[in-house]
Amino acid sequence: MNSSPDPFDNDEIRHLISALFDGTIDDAAFERLDHAIATNPETRRMYLEYLQIHQELPDLLGPTDAPQMIRGASVLNDTADDFVFSPQASVVGGWMTAVIAAALLIPISLVVGIYVGRSSSKPDASTAAANPIAVASEARFVSLAHARFFGELPPQIGASPTLNRDYLLIQGMVELGFPSGATAVIQGPASFRVEGNELLALDIGQCSVHAPAGAEGFKVETPRLSIVDRGTRFSVNVSQASETDVQVVEGAADVYEKSDSKRAPSLALSSPLRLEEKQAMRFASSEFEDSAAVPFDRKRYQYGLPDRVVSYQATTSDTERARALTSVTVQRGQQIETIPVDQLIPSRLTWFHALPNHGYLAGEPVLPGERASFASDRFLHTGVINIGGNKEPLTSDPIMTIDPQEDDFGTPGMAIQFDRPVRNGPGPDVVLFELQLLMNPLEGDAFHVSPLKFEQGLHSHTISSFDLTMESPESLVLDKIHLFKFKQVPRSLEQLETFPCTSLFQGFKTQAIAVGIDLSDLGYPLGATVEGLFFQDDLADEYYLDPVFIAGLPEKIPSQATANSGHADSVSAVDVGDFVGTKSSPSESRPVADAIDENAP
Repeated sequence: MNSSPDPFDNDEIRHLISALFDGTIDDAAFERLDHAIATNPETRRMYLEYLQIHQELPDLLGPTDAPQMIRGASVLNDTADDFVFSPQASVVGGWMTAVIAAALLIPISLVVGIYVGRSSSKPDASTAAANPIAVASEARFVSLAHARFFGELPPQIGASPTLNRDYLLIQGMVELGFPSGATAVIQGPASFRVEGNELLALDIGQCSVHAPAGAEGFKVETPRLSIVDRGTRFSVNVSQASETDVQVVEGAADVYEKSDSKRAPSLALSSPLRLEEKQAMRFASSEFEDSAAVPFDRKRYQYGLPDRVVSYQATTSDTERARALTSVTVQRGQQIETIPVDQLIPSRLTWFHALPNHGYLAGEPVLPGERASFASDRFLHTGVINIGGNKEPLTSDPIMTIDPQEDDFGTPGMAIQFDRPVRNGPGPDVVLFELQLLMNPLEGDAFHVSPLKFEQGLHSHTISSFDLTMESPESLVLDKIHLFKFKQVPRSLEQLETFPCTSLFQGFKTQAIAVGIDLSDLGYPLGATVEGLFFQDDLADEYYLDPVFIAGLPEKIPSQATANSGHADSVSAVDVGDFVGTKSSPSESRPVADAIDENAP
């Protein structure tokens, strides 16, 4: 039976969770929040985000922040007018004393049950007692895309999963590499474990396996079956009812009946069922008599993770916090490249029309001669922020003319012009970095990106989640930031440059998150060139987009040409499969630009 979840307003839920954590929630509000978490998936997701923040709060707050947190909400309430990035800054007060009680009160078992209620993966007490020390496997996390794990932050690229440990992937994708050269792409929601150098256990969810020559014999264990590679590509999908679909894309795979006595990977004595290329079967139990052929669907196989921003590097301050971008690592056309900042195509701000907020500039304590230069320098802690927007994306050219007598200041938002045209190629063509606080949306502030001039086939594109989010280990903590508070809303570049403003130091740690923009998503054909773009916040919540760096990517250099160039600072392009079986992460395996002059434009 299908039933629609009860409607809940996200702002109301945020206030209810905030009241829970600062101890001001009453019985009626608690009952409503409890019901919302029990019946609404989006509310459960929001609650988990808050819990995860609490778990990481001691690490995210600096030494100077701790005393303020201990004093409670009153300290932040007194300065709420000056706290621009988070209108709900008072939520933080009381967190440190309420988090344990709150975690016990909310029915988190409802969330866990979605993914592990039918799992046979949990070891019994004797197994746990016999293995008190966690042991790292020889596999590793090759790459992650929009990956979110239940109860923990995503692992770093190149980290090794703990042997026999359950990982609950709530959403996104993970690629695992094994010593033999086999790889497995796991799509959330999923529950999985690494049980050996040639063994992946999948209790629920979907994975796509590639076992090249030399990796024959790699196994995927499900609650009822064992699938053994015979030199192939195959996909495995385990439903909540433990039905298992196996589809062979290339080569062959043997499916074994699994012993019902224990979860251990013992195989029944019966002969395996061999599936050949383009064969697909559904197994309702461990008995082959309950299996049935299903239509082969090549689309069920995931060849790799989507093109995206993978990581970035930056200079650091004396406190080891990020300042100026030095390089960005992206995947485009299924190849990972580390591109030095000198080879990115810079942009400059050409239009700015803000909506009512507090501050519109972030950076150093002293403003530069041209304030808009904050938007075009290489620093990740400086920018022209809190841009204007509209709930609906543009369907025609943005109006970038001003008529003060008619109080007409054109389209809210910001426009940028690239120093030279950006050519649309495979994968992301433009990178955008945003300044983000831990109380802001963890996935980034949603925004619209539009052509400066609409032509046939072109349209706006809305981005609701960043490639590197607040939960990504690759999102670096930024250097100290000063916010410039305006008494009047600047609705033009001239007003941004001339309106009086006051510098306010922001004590909370911030991170730089990043997203790649594929010009194809705006309707541009491959090979087309773009001179500029228009950005708007989508006004879906009380938070505005805070861009600090926007640049175009250079045209993709073929791998062979790059290898023969002999330049250490050239773009390095490597196929994603080349990282399997090595211990270094993609960003570590290629040259990074030398330290740059932070005063460079």
